[in-house]
Amino acid sequence: MAKKLETRRPYVYTQQQQDGQGSYRIDENRFSGKQPMELSDYLRVLRTRWAWIALAIILGLAGSLLATSMMTPKYSAKAVLFIQAQSANDTSYARSQFALQRVGSYPQLINDPALIDKVRDELDTDMDFETVKESLSATTPTDTVLLAVTGQASEPRLAANLANVSARLLAENIEALENTNPKELVVTAKLSVRATMPAEPISPRKTLNAAVGLVFGLSFGLLLAMFIDRVDPRILRAKDTERIIKLPVIGEVMDSQQHHKGGPRKLNGYRQLLSNILLSNDGHLPRRILVLNSNSGPHFDAEQLGIALASMGKKAIVVYGDAQQQQQLVPGSEPGVSEVLTGMTSLDVAVQQREHIPMGVLPAGGTTQMLRKFDASRLLESLICELEATYDVVIVMTTSDAEPVDGAAAALHCDCVLVTAKTKQTTYKKLKQIVDDLSAVRVGATGLVIIHGKARG
Repeated sequence: MAKKLETRRPYVYTQQQQDGQGSYRIDENRFSGKQPMELSDYLRVLRTRWAWIALAIILGLAGSLLATSMMTPKYSAKAVLFIQAQSANDTSYARSQFALQRVGSYPQLINDPALIDKVRDELDTDMDFETVKESLSATTPTDTVLLAVTGQASEPRLAANLANVSARLLAENIEALENTNPKELVVTAKLSVRATMPAEPISPRKTLNAAVGLVFGLSFGLLLAMFIDRVDPRILRAKDTERIIKLPVIGEVMDSQQHHKGGPRKLNGYRQLLSNILLSNDGHLPRRILVLNSNSGPHFDAEQLGIALASMGKKAIVVYGDAQQQQQLVPGSEPGVSEVLTGMTSLDVAVQQREHIPMGVLPAGGTTQMLRKFDASRLLESLICELEATYDVVIVMTTSDAEPVDGAAAALHCDCVLVTAKTKQTTYKKLKQIVDDLSAVRVGATGLVIIHGKARG
């Protein structure tokens, strides 16, 4: 009854010849994380991890604004000197060329210690020598006889005073150095443009800092999102899961725990799941359906699937193969699968009938430790055959490492295998492990069922 790999094989298998017999293995590169990310992977990360990216952007902007607010503002003011050379023996062109040649050496005079001391004395400022020196600079625009003196300070008035006083003292130094022979050459440095108080500081630049914070936050957010996606690749979206796992999503249902907390029991996608099962099976209803849960919690409600079958006029029975999982859904110590397989009780006694619904439930039982897995796998076929005499569909619900019936053993006796995955809980690594377990017994899965934690709008 098991569905072998040659039928409806949703995974990528490669065939090898070994000792004359065909063996199959799964392409590990699709699950190992060693395959390089493609454009579709980056788009998936943006869709599914956008909250981390948004958080990083907000933190980046907040950090840049905080750093900007803690910075001391700096203002800059500029005064301009006009250099002119006069000589009775030279033409005006020769005098202008002389001024152009000489003006290039004047900016270095701004660092004269004597000039800096005079600036400190005239301004009567508390700034030390090095601070004043770093606050002053002089430049000469290309091919001009202009000398620009710039002063920088934490206050706009102080910046303007630094520039004007320094320019005046620099002009005096230039004239004293050049006018050694006034009869032949006279050089004058006039303050043509006085420095005024600046309206805006030159630093910090709020817009630039905000842009840097935005870019840093975006870059860090993208790296963080890709890192989280690599180290914790949990299922978030059905479309992404179908593309990565290469297993068709056959249905999307609600978490069963919401139905067992006093809320209304709604089908929440189970009818659509049943319709998709029929479509995948060429319109034929499977007699044996295995629901292989990837998580330990009872997220899939197999009884809801039985109710959906009852609406089609089919009588189903749910067989719980995982005692621990069944206890979370239906607490109790009633006899079940383990007692029936060990001969401790009869099937008629163990099967429970649901009121007002043509459906039965066979618990996992309370003596699972007395049943070996080998015996459970060997005796399960006869148990299912006996159930098929009364019920139209047998639904086995278990996990990979369950007791008394694990997933691999049950898959050998079922013609429809549904693997469930809980959003934000199931990892792709866990799904790979389930596929490996099915591949070990040469059984392929029919499809993947995505379980959501809350109602979808």
